[in-house]
Amino acid sequence: MSGRRVDCVGAIITDSMGRLLLIKRGHEPQAGRWSLPGGRIEAGESDQQALVREVREETGLVVTPGPLAGVVERPQPAGHVLVIRDYTATVGGGDLAAADDAADARWVYPDDFGGLDLTDGLADSLRGWGVLPVLPAPALIAEATRRTGVVWLTVPGRHRPYPVWHIWRAVGPDAEDPPPPGAAYLVTGPGEQPAPGLGEADRVTVTVPSKQAGGTLLRWTADVRRVKAASAEWDAVIGPLVSGRLNGAPGPGPVSPAGRWAQEGTVFCLSPVTRRPAR
Repeated sequence: MSGRRVDCVGAIITDSMGRLLLIKRGHEPQAGRWSLPGGRIEAGESDQQALVREVREETGLVVTPGPLAGVVERPQPAGHVLVIRDYTATVGGGDLAAADDAADARWVYPDDFGGLDLTDGLADSLRGWGVLPVLPAPALIAEATRRTGVVWLTVPGRHRPYPVWHIWRAVGPDAEDPPPPGAAYLVTGPGEQPAPGLGEADRVTVTVPSKQAGGTLLRWTADVRRVKAASAEWDAVIGPLVSGRLNGAPGPGPVSPAGRWAQEGTVFCLSPVTRRPAR
């Protein structure tokens, strides 16, 4: 029915390790993408009753509803609008297992959010409600990352972050450049620093360490892209990468690092993700 408003609920559930419970949608809308457990309110149900039922059906967990965190409206192609009221909730029992229209269910660390295909605007909503940290400004990402030679990467599916050296570069207009203020570039391959899992990741979390206080200065999410050898972008970054290269083995024969990277290494571009569409 055109123009109909459909009431729904969603559950914001975190565990003692700071992980958030997400489900992978098995059906439309946005099938295959990750979201909060929840669904439509059935006739005669309160929000709280619907929340408990939907979470149990999709995840096998029994929860106690908490306060309302926020409300979003999601227009649908048929003309009706899903009005979703998202509540906090705590787990009281059950065993986690995807069921009903959830294709998968898992606990996700905030650092792994950047590597997931989330439903439209979910991350922005969670940041606005204080569930996730706010994205740092692009200028702050550029300045902080440029000033440090080593950052830590968190690759989805690998819970231990690892360090990589990099350069920060704003590529010229003739290259396949990321938008200003630039991106981080790094090289990996035989004789160079390892970067396990980076080649299979679409997005990663970059942690910039604090030199003065220790710990973390800021975190940002990056789109991962391979730089094509002999492209304009390659030509723009390869010299600075060779000059800034740390702890690399010389390698056999007279081949330069740049020549060896073109043959058997990989140069990656990590571009900051600073915007997402509204949910």
